[in-house]
Amino acid sequence: MSHAHHLAPQSRRALRISAALTGVYFAVELAAGLVIGSVAVLSDAFHTASAVGGVLIAIGAAYLAGSPATPTRTFGLIRAEIFGAFLNGVFLLAMAVLVMTMGALRLSDPKDLATLPMLLIATGGLVTEVISLALLLQGDRSNLNLQGAIWHVVQTFVGSLIIIVAAVVIETTGFLEIDPILGIAFGVVLLWASIGIIRESVDILLEATPRDLDLVRLKQDVEALPGARDMHHVHAWTLPSGRTVVSAHLLINEASVNEAGETDLLQRITDLVRQEHGAYFSTIQLERRCVGEDPREIDFSQGMSLGEAHAPTDSAPAPHHGEH
Repeated sequence: MSHAHHLAPQSRRALRISAALTGVYFAVELAAGLVIGSVAVLSDAFHTASAVGGVLIAIGAAYLAGSPATPTRTFGLIRAEIFGAFLNGVFLLAMAVLVMTMGALRLSDPKDLATLPMLLIATGGLVTEVISLALLLQGDRSNLNLQGAIWHVVQTFVGSLIIIVAAVVIETTGFLEIDPILGIAFGVVLLWASIGIIRESVDILLEATPRDLDLVRLKQDVEALPGARDMHHVHAWTLPSGRTVVSAHLLINEASVNEAGETDLLQRITDLVRQEHGAYFSTIQLERRCVGEDPREIDFSQGMSLGEAHAPTDSAPAPHHGEH
């Protein structure tokens, strides 16, 4: 289902270790860049700082998401993880624009760089980044919050690789433009990754239907059950634990379902929604007549034709719920 699974303890531990490693490396790289006077090393140090910030955002969001439900916050702060993922996506987007801008400026005025210090600093970065990535990739990579943190570390990892490749090329060929060209290329990759994270987190925050859930098919499958006539006010959204919640009203056929049979019908609907459509939790209101149908503007089946909206199997017709 959704890519927003709640972080497991192993993933939280990986985030903490990654934050510590990248934080220590940032301090070392910043000091070395200031001593050496290398713009390239200082630039990568600020990239590393952004990775530290991104991982810390993920840690804070995961901590807040563990807050329990209360009468005033019935889902607790579980969506803090998604908000954290959104912030990380925006952070990555800003870094992508910065990397591409710096690359374009450097491409117009390439600089001769001191290659040996670049190689030494970048190699040290690779060691810490490989360890961080190895830890993070052992976690649930479908978690949107963790994805943002991983991409931040990937950003610094590729940044170190770019420094090494650029240093070797410059040392062997004197082609100074290689550094900004590689930087711009990676900026494009960061841009693509950030847009994907932002788009998915916004969808979840706006309670959009999960992308892998066909709500029209779910409605038709429920209406195909004996005794079911018209499913309306159907809603589905994703919790950041990767669990889909479904709610709906269902008009039943009074001729074929007595009050004692309502429980059996409700159980069959619950099983169908959970087993066939992957819902974690569902709330279905059974109705012998339609009640509480307003506001109609949030009922997607209002805009469907009768053929699209209904698939009745009982002898009685399935009238549109607005006509009951």
